[in-house]
Amino acid sequence: MSIGYLGADNLARPFALAAGRSPDHPALVFDGVAMSYAALLDQARRTGAGVAALRAGGEPPRVALSLGNRAELPALFFGIVAAGGIVGLFDPKWSAAQTVAALETFRPDLHLTTETAAAWIAGQPADWRIPAVDPRTPFLVGFTSGTTGRPKAFIRNQGSWLATLEASRVEFGIGPDDVVLVPGPLVHGLGLYGAVEGLSAGATIRVQPKFDASDAAAQLAECDVTTLVLVPTMLVGILDAAEREGRHFPNLRRVICSGAKLAPAVHDRLAALCPDAAVLEYYGASELSFVSLRSSHENAPADSVGRPFHGVELSLRDDDGTPVERGRPGTVWVRSGMLSDGYLGTTDGAGYRERDGWGTVGDYGWIDGEGWLRLVGRAGDMVITGGLNVYPAEVEAALRAHPAVAEAVVFGLPDPYWGDALSAVVWWRGSRRASLTELRGWCQERLEAYKAPRRVFAAADMPLTGSGKIARSDVRERAKTGGLEVVE
Repeated sequence: MSIGYLGADNLARPFALAAGRSPDHPALVFDGVAMSYAALLDQARRTGAGVAALRAGGEPPRVALSLGNRAELPALFFGIVAAGGIVGLFDPKWSAAQTVAALETFRPDLHLTTETAAAWIAGQPADWRIPAVDPRTPFLVGFTSGTTGRPKAFIRNQGSWLATLEASRVEFGIGPDDVVLVPGPLVHGLGLYGAVEGLSAGATIRVQPKFDASDAAAQLAECDVTTLVLVPTMLVGILDAAEREGRHFPNLRRVICSGAKLAPAVHDRLAALCPDAAVLEYYGASELSFVSLRSSHENAPADSVGRPFHGVELSLRDDDGTPVERGRPGTVWVRSGMLSDGYLGTTDGAGYRERDGWGTVGDYGWIDGEGWLRLVGRAGDMVITGGLNVYPAEVEAALRAHPAVAEAVVFGLPDPYWGDALSAVVWWRGSRRASLTELRGWCQERLEAYKAPRRVFAAADMPLTGSGKIARSDVRERAKTGGLEVVE
């Protein structure tokens, strides 16, 4: 039975309480090896003792983690948080320059890596108790990309994640009887939150050293997995592996997915492998947390991102900040207890803004008469073609609905006549193909005529970011330099 989280005196407290209730219950299964809640709590307490010793002058200790997916990472996270410290998540796949930039921004008191983390934990005392912590205490600095190439560091406080845990408890209902597979990287928000959410609820978390679609499909089929938390590209890879290997997912109750909208065909494929599973697609951002939810058990329009998440208020506003009527487009502003504390250090001026308790990352959309939110893009992504504004997201959604298209990315390419020619890169579904004329006609039936892409390219492979999302800038550069097949 799940419990509420609001009012907890420490973000690590729900995990510690779960460990106290069921110390022998498996908490973490990493690379096939299980760790009990008691063992994980012991590691977290040792971490907390070591971090507490770093405190000087009352400032929260800062600990940078450059681990990737390691069994030590959840214990380190909970221990640092329990001691009132701040976790800095560093991606081991970053370039040396990115790492240096992040270190300069975060300025850690301690930097733990794959080579040093386990020994450091083992060297700390175990007789340490979790103290109460002010909910306004920052606990996490995560990094998102900036327009200058220097990562932007967003800040979250403990109260914001306690509110986030409460909201997802209501919407997702994960409890002690669940087994949660988190196949993505824990250094990114989706994977980290999926693990923390499950461990706070007393569930068993299964984590891969690195993403392996075939292994994930096998775990879903054979290991009583009830919950899957991932991005769409990973889900498609798992479905491909399952269909190729003849696997089904009989125990799966929920698929929690974020990062991009799922194509309609993915819903159909999921229904064939796990017909009883709820598909829960949420829209959010690192700086905003949850914004909206589209559940397969609700009658949401296929092109929407659902209705407001539990505890969230939405306001669509024009450029002057004035709320717009339903049905009219505007910038999506969010009010909830889950908002971030902004950015650490200097930024490029883009991204998160807050005004009178409302926050936005610049996404643009509209709400229909029944309250369903639709997104059309982000201010910085807008393409101006022939003097007309086009947001790529709505064109991508139209292309994904075509039976020959598995995935699509839309952007502008320099053109002497149009300024930017609306262009798309598509990945075909199996052996199916479509011509440029067919794809343009398909889009024109669903959107204004000028939103149909004038150039279409086909790609065989899909470059991904470290979090498993499509590397859009890499795709655009390949199209720009002639590295892709032209669809005629």
